[in-house]
Amino acid sequence: MINFEAVPDELIRAGSRLHDITEMITRQPALRFKATASEAGDPVLVAALESFQEASAHSVAVLAEDVRRLGDRLGEAARDYRNREEEAIEKVRTIEAAESPVWQAGLAFVPENANTIQAVLG
Repeated sequence: MINFEAVPDELIRAGSRLHDITEMITRQPALRFKATASEAGDPVLVAALESFQEASAHSVAVLAEDVRRLGDRLGEAARDYRNREEEAIEKVRTIEAAESPVWQAGLAFVPENANTIQAVLG
C-alpha cells in the first residue's frame, strides 16, 4: 500500500462499533417472530413464511458472525499495529539510511589496504 496510515485508536473504535452493530442485529425482536397457521389463516402461506423466516434468520446469523469477526480482526490489527509500529519505523529508518546516497558515498573501500575504510566526504 502506498501512503497508508493506520491510527490504532480509530481501528479499535471501528471494531467496537462493529460489535455494537452485531448486538443490534441479534437483538431484533422480529427475528424471533414465527408465523402460525392461525395468524396467517392459510397453511400453505404459513409453510412459505416459515421457510422464508428460517432462511432470513440464518442469513442474519451469518451476517452477525461476519460483522463480529470483522470487529475482532480490526481490534487485533490495531493492537498489532500499535505494538509493532515503533519497530517498523526503526526498520524503515535503517533501510533509508542504507539506501541513502550520502551513506553509500560516505564509505569507500581502499584495495591497497584491506583493513582501511576511508571516509569520503562531499
